[in-house]
Amino acid sequence: MIFNSVLIIDDDPTQVAIMQAYFESLKVTDIKGTINPSEALNYINNKKNEIDLIVSDLQMPEMDGLEFLRHLNSMKYTGKLAIISGVKSDFLDHASRLAKMHRLNIIGHVPKPVTKSSLDNVFLKEIKDNRFPLKTDQYFITQNDFSRAMEHNEIEPYFQPKVDVKTGRIIGAEALVRWNKPGMGFISPEVLINFAEKNGRIEELTFYLFNKTLKSSQEFLAFDPKQVFATNLSPNMARNLSLPDQLLNRIKAYGLNPTSFSFEVTENNVLNLDTTTLEVLSRLRILEFDVAIDDFGTGSSNIQTLRDFPYSELKIDQAFVSNAVTDVFSRETVRAAVSLSHDRGMKIVAEGIEDIETFAFIRDQGIEFAQGYLFSKALNHDDYLAFIKTYAAGFDIEDMIANVAA
Repeated sequence: MIFNSVLIIDDDPTQVAIMQAYFESLKVTDIKGTINPSEALNYINNKKNEIDLIVSDLQMPEMDGLEFLRHLNSMKYTGKLAIISGVKSDFLDHASRLAKMHRLNIIGHVPKPVTKSSLDNVFLKEIKDNRFPLKTDQYFITQNDFSRAMEHNEIEPYFQPKVDVKTGRIIGAEALVRWNKPGMGFISPEVLINFAEKNGRIEELTFYLFNKTLKSSQEFLAFDPKQVFATNLSPNMARNLSLPDQLLNRIKAYGLNPTSFSFEVTENNVLNLDTTTLEVLSRLRILEFDVAIDDFGTGSSNIQTLRDFPYSELKIDQAFVSNAVTDVFSRETVRAAVSLSHDRGMKIVAEGIEDIETFAFIRDQGIEFAQGYLFSKALNHDDYLAFIKTYAAGFDIEDMIANVAA
């Protein structure tokens, strides 16, 4: 069973009935349908920790779907969300982006009129993606769960390699958080980070993960001193004036150098241009850390952000990269990001490279670094060390490209 409990909100009773029938075919036993958004909010308030999925229309007379998203955020709903609507597809994209900015766990959107294939593309996709067990995606985290997980070392950094597009050499990795809960398996990183953000524990989680990354990187750098390891940094932490010194002191305690580390600013919240934020990010650069803008093209990241903040690297969001070969808008977004970044002397990382065709495209655009499943998923300490030893000479890029051409 994919979902245990589903809530459907649509002002058209026929659409509610169609969606109910669809989820019944998936053997979902707890299905609630309503045409009234206010009734839905009351239901969520009482059972929000038990609802696995909310499917909401955007155009409703009493309360539109965008207002509904805002209410979901204020109620700290952590289950999955899907949008279904007859509005233009570009507006669905904007609505999805707004949901992500609200830190809602949106899994997709479905245009009307719905078809079984369009529903399957959203609601069955996790059957194909077994990176994390489905049953843990919406695990409800308590404060005690979170504290215990860190005390017992259940939360660890996993390292996803970054590859030099021209040479095929592994130039380092991004440290991604993974929580392997005994008896449950891997808890979704999105759920974990969402909890930490909403409960004021994101700085604690970041420093915890950074310390573990430092410990692991000692062995990685002993094998290859040129590698650089990236840690995600919440925009909220950029208002901590002591942050640069705290990070530098931790690195020195491990006998390491700032040049071996970078910080990726995840713009899930608006990064305010003020003296504090600008000083913190600028001091990180002065201390010789790289500072990257993460997920460019989504959330709050835009051209203004590139101009205002002292970034040294830009990461193009995988939503654009993975569709660049087939989608014109995604392709032009990638090209625009490359042009803007190179004009400002910034390095570029393309995320979400899963096939050689996409890799060939980003190479042709002059992008320096690639990250994605084409090369490797995120690996634990031992597997990453084995990986960089196996590929010490790098990937044979020319051979990879030639095989596609053939």
